[in-house]
Amino acid sequence: MAHEHERGRQKATAISVEPANTGRADFYSRHRARIRGTLTFLWVMLLWEAMARYGVRDERLLAPFSKVITALVNLFLSGEIWQHLSVSGYEFALGFLLASLAGVTVGFLMGTVRIVRDYLDPWISGLYSAPLVALAPFFIMFFGVGVASKAALVFSVVVFPVVVNTFAGVYSVDPGMIEVARSFNASRLQILFKVLIPSSLSYIVTGLRLGVGRGLTGVVVAEFFFANAGLGFLVALAGQTFNTPLLFAGILVFAVAGVALIGGLKRLEKKLAPWRTLEEE
Repeated sequence: MAHEHERGRQKATAISVEPANTGRADFYSRHRARIRGTLTFLWVMLLWEAMARYGVRDERLLAPFSKVITALVNLFLSGEIWQHLSVSGYEFALGFLLASLAGVTVGFLMGTVRIVRDYLDPWISGLYSAPLVALAPFFIMFFGVGVASKAALVFSVVVFPVVVNTFAGVYSVDPGMIEVARSFNASRLQILFKVLIPSSLSYIVTGLRLGVGRGLTGVVVAEFFFANAGLGFLVALAGQTFNTPLLFAGILVFAVAGVALIGGLKRLEKKLAPWRTLEEE
């Protein structure tokens, strides 16, 4: 009797432990990419701190990460960062949204209308590979020193990767799917919204993700030339005064903004196209 009681207790213990282990495994499986990314960030920051304190030992070249964080905290505590964030954020948002709308529209036209593709393809290919950030002085002379010139530069560097990726997505749609839709008397708008857009969505999001990095770089370059506020202005001012912690703090803000925006686009793709499994998941 005692033996049977002991076996029952062991079995109950095993059952209680198994769900706990399964729960931990499920949690790791769901958040594996985030956990690995966080660990990588911590390792890089520790290496950065060690190199700055025991390797380089010259704060003008490489400031310890702890001092960079201190400079960043001081920016937030003083409230100075909010003006720079609002200025750069508005310039980026205006240029990025206009470039996204224009890029997706032109990409779909190139993918569906042959005459448009024949006329625009050489120009898109050439401008996509051109160093358009070099046009910053031209935009400033043409649009002035206000928001318009910065937004125009962001637009110019974002629109072409969006066009190229949207066109690639539309062009890669299986013709058989379009023929099936036509056999059911689907209109052009139905084919567009039911076949072309869902099939090319991942390409469009990829183009937008590429545009985020190029757009943030465009904001920095534009504010380098002429600005009295903005994160690019803050980074340029810190570089001119050899304030390396402040310089890296500004760059860190740009990096965090890029990660957040790209993460948001990934979530948007997952919501709009739940049948697609993202690579990192």
